[in-house]
Amino acid sequence: MDIKLIALDMDGTTLQKDYMSISERTRIVLENAIAKGIHVVPSTGRILGQLPESVMSIPGINYAVTSNGAAVTNLNSGEVISSNYLGAGSVKKIISTLTRRNLFCEVYHKGQSYGEWRYFEMIGEKSGLSKDLIAFIQSKAKEVDSILDFTKANASEIEKINIPLLSVNNHRVLWQKFSQIHGVTLTKAIANNIEVNHRSANKGAGLKQLCRILNLEPGNVMAIGDSDNDLRMLEFAGLSVAMGNAPEEIKAVANHVTLPFDEDGVAHAIEKYVLA
Repeated sequence: MDIKLIALDMDGTTLQKDYMSISERTRIVLENAIAKGIHVVPSTGRILGQLPESVMSIPGINYAVTSNGAAVTNLNSGEVISSNYLGAGSVKKIISTLTRRNLFCEVYHKGQSYGEWRYFEMIGEKSGLSKDLIAFIQSKAKEVDSILDFTKANASEIEKINIPLLSVNNHRVLWQKFSQIHGVTLTKAIANNIEVNHRSANKGAGLKQLCRILNLEPGNVMAIGDSDNDLRMLEFAGLSVAMGNAPEEIKAVANHVTLPFDEDGVAHAIEKYVLA
């Protein structure tokens, strides 16, 4: 198989436990792949502004699929070469529901994260994430006085709505309620969160758009991921690899299973299936 593009999920896949760094082995392997003319493409639920420096500083990474495929960006020019926004009607229904329930969310708009500041304070109090990661998220966030007013003003260009840290009951109720909204799709990257995108926005669709631009076929693509929002990407790629830490339903979709993220599973897979 002639692999010319490697699509990499970030959290739970490429990044280490701090959600920010990559191992030296992974960096070297990615540099070696790029040196062979292979496109290395971060493919993540994160917005563009939250991609870590450890990845973005690698020379030759030219494209990124972000917000679960809602945006595909040329990193050299900053041009969004493909976008798939959530839809004004869906946005208003979701935000109105969250506001009535006094639940917080993070809204992705043009590569930036927006929310009421109490939301970002809540992340620090309840998430259990590292202090460095919390500081990183807060430094990339844009504060708005009212997320309801912000989304009403920008409803037609919302990439994704992220609803984290939900109780088990709220997660169940909201998943059922939002699943009934025509034109949206729900995924999750971690437990107790809901990520809402347009029905046709997913990492697989984002990669398909990028492959059209680069004149590549699915058989030229290797994808590596670990969670629900990676499923469509793994299904699209000619060579799909699930992380050793992925749940069984993700492993069942993939062609291969590599080592867990904290054992350099990405580097191991690229060395074994591409560079060898």
